[in-house]
Amino acid sequence: MAVAYVLEQNTSVRLEGERLIIERKREVLHALHIYKLNQLVLFGNVSITPPVIRRLLRDGIDTIFMSRNGRYRGRLQPPMSKNISLRCEQFDKLRKDAFCLHAARSIVAGKLANMKTVLMRLNRNREDLALENHILQIKNLQKKAGEADTLDTVRGFEGRASAVYFDGLSEGFLDDDVRFTKRVRRPPTDPVNALLSLGYTLLFNTVMSAVSLVGFDPYLGSLHVVEYGRPSLALDLMEEWRPVIVDTLILSVFNLKSLTLNDFIQEKKLGGDGNAENGIEESVSHSHSDQGGNQAAKLPVRLTDGGFRKFIVQFERKMNQKVRYEPSGQQLGYRDCIREQVRHFARVIRGEEEEYRPFSMR
Repeated sequence: MAVAYVLEQNTSVRLEGERLIIERKREVLHALHIYKLNQLVLFGNVSITPPVIRRLLRDGIDTIFMSRNGRYRGRLQPPMSKNISLRCEQFDKLRKDAFCLHAARSIVAGKLANMKTVLMRLNRNREDLALENHILQIKNLQKKAGEADTLDTVRGFEGRASAVYFDGLSEGFLDDDVRFTKRVRRPPTDPVNALLSLGYTLLFNTVMSAVSLVGFDPYLGSLHVVEYGRPSLALDLMEEWRPVIVDTLILSVFNLKSLTLNDFIQEKKLGGDGNAENGIEESVSHSHSDQGGNQAAKLPVRLTDGGFRKFIVQFERKMNQKVRYEPSGQQLGYRDCIREQVRHFARVIRGEEEEYRPFSMR
């Protein structure tokens, strides 16, 4: 099954038999076979006809609406999963402080272990780097997070580890002109942060789809604080994948020059679609803060249309990359691994398995 991205502006999607036709001014640009689709992602000014909406809902094709620059807008979903028993168990378990703490510690331990592996790979492959101290700090924070006795303490250790990690990650870019010193989201003011925000949003789409497919309520989690409109569980189960999928991808696209600085432009003013609004990275972060003082005064950076297309291609290649999924021993693409991890969390919620074991990067 495939994910289709519609990036062309001022286009419409209509139904023609068993295909979706993307056209602009009656010129056919693409034809998508419905039976091959399991997700459709629409960017910017793309309209869909009522017959298309009915067919997408009937076939359970997750349809996501994004701004032209990659801000999450919302999604068209079929009726909620009939798995009410799982949601009852979810609400019962995730209202218990002890269960939430245990789950949050596992999630953070997995994320920090994967952060550590990314830095270890960099340190091993580059003789000019000296990331031993960063690796040791994350290892120590991972141990402390695993012993934390409150959720706020777990979140605090995760936030501190993230700051150390991004400082180390900044050393991994081969091109001296690619400057990245820390995570900045509101708005992203350099190319690396722009790609991180876009990559995390695309990753969120995948996790959110899996969470909904399995039958969870995506708004009740453990690690992320429960707030109105925040899909806390989807964000919880996304954490372990950030270093594995997005961060390694962004190192790769810059170091292999799949994207260059010419693929980015700086906005002429603050505000508008390129600035922070109701995007995933802006509205749901639980522990990372922009520590840049007057960062908000800097102008946002975004991809050009051509750069946007290049990154989408690279992201899908990454998602389709086969890796060994240890619990089953199978070679699976990352999208399938994410679904398997969500199913694993469901078994933990039901009491069929004792604890959540995050995906471990090798």
